[in-house]
Amino acid sequence: MWCTPFFDAEVLPKRQYTVAPTSSPKDIYINLYKETTRGDRHSTKIEDNKVGILKGAAFKKAAGVITEQQQRDIAAIVDAAETRDFIPLLYIIPYNLVSNIIRDVPVLERAHPLSVEYIIEALPNNYFDVIEIGWS
Repeated sequence: MWCTPFFDAEVLPKRQYTVAPTSSPKDIYINLYKETTRGDRHSTKIEDNKVGILKGAAFKKAAGVITEQQQRDIAAIVDAAETRDFIPLLYIIPYNLVSNIIRDVPVLERAHPLSVEYIIEALPNNYFDVIEIGWS
């Protein structure tokens, strides 16, 4: 999971406003929400999500976390999924629960070199809440 500590970076002082739109949870959420609710079949974000899900399944299979059949099932679900199936969810992750399992994103991989971004490789189910927000 790729994370940033700010849902809406626009509330930060301008000198700290370094979260690019492609890494901003608010911007990502709004754009994906619009694409899914309007049925955008040309959404590059949804295509990227599909590729990411398949890569993740291959990684989990190689790591022995899932079986070959589970990997095939995931691929079949991705293939059959409709645009609306990719409606975004927002994960609320208390930092104190994950501070010891996060790793910083290398500067060259960040959307902006001064942004705060980190990765959580394996997020335990009891470390987060998930919410869905309607947006207009």
